[in-house]
Amino acid sequence: SSEIQQRIMAAEVPPALEDAILGAYERLRRDVAAAGGAGPDGDVRVSMRSSALGEDAAGATFAGQFKSILGVRPEGLLDAYREVAASKYTLHAMTYRLSRGIRDEDVAMCVGCMQLVDARSGGVMYSRNPLCVRDASIFLNSVWGLPTAVVDGTTPTDLFVLDPASGAVKTCEIKRKESRTVPDEGEGLRREVVEEELACLPSLSDAEARELARLAVQLEEAYGGPQDIEWAVDGTGRIFLLQCRPLQQMAGEPGGAVA
Repeated sequence: SSEIQQRIMAAEVPPALEDAILGAYERLRRDVAAAGGAGPDGDVRVSMRSSALGEDAAGATFAGQFKSILGVRPEGLLDAYREVAASKYTLHAMTYRLSRGIRDEDVAMCVGCMQLVDARSGGVMYSRNPLCVRDASIFLNSVWGLPTAVVDGTTPTDLFVLDPASGAVKTCEIKRKESRTVPDEGEGLRREVVEEELACLPSLSDAEARELARLAVQLEEAYGGPQDIEWAVDGTGRIFLLQCRPLQQMAGEPGGAVA
């Protein structure tokens, strides 16, 4: 595993692929600049996100095995690309494929690239209760800043439980959130202290929670089953759906806590 990853990281990106990656970034940079969203230096920070072929196929649970890199500057694009591609060969991912009889050649690695959302709030929502197949409630976990703090569990999260039919907030548990993850001034991400006056406030308004719940219902209908959805809200209140995958549900009692 280690040797394969090191060889990929040390390899040269083929010239045609390098030109395609850098050309696509330049088009993205121009589009964002035209919309007034580029940084003071004219660059656009991006997220390099892994998505392997078959990753979310029925019965497969590849989630979390591959790498995503956030806050990448243009000079780091090719290194980030290699690093994400190499994560196909982490020990966890290789062991999982071997144990499931999944051939290496059947799992091509895609590296998605998108503008990094400068998130005021972010989190993960489930279109059904993942701990109880009989509970159709929407569970929404939220923090200040980027949703990575929800994914890695480094910050207490606000919890909203909503009715999928009416969109009404049935339960709301607000936690004290003392830190948040934000884009660093250089490259990557950093943790910063949340202002005291915000620490105990909801990281989402009820109206934003209801709109996210409405989108969760639409995604479930579009994909034909319960979904696990990562999202962000920027400083203007605009909602971004970052990714979704089929939700793996468990048997259990309705109303089980989800965080």
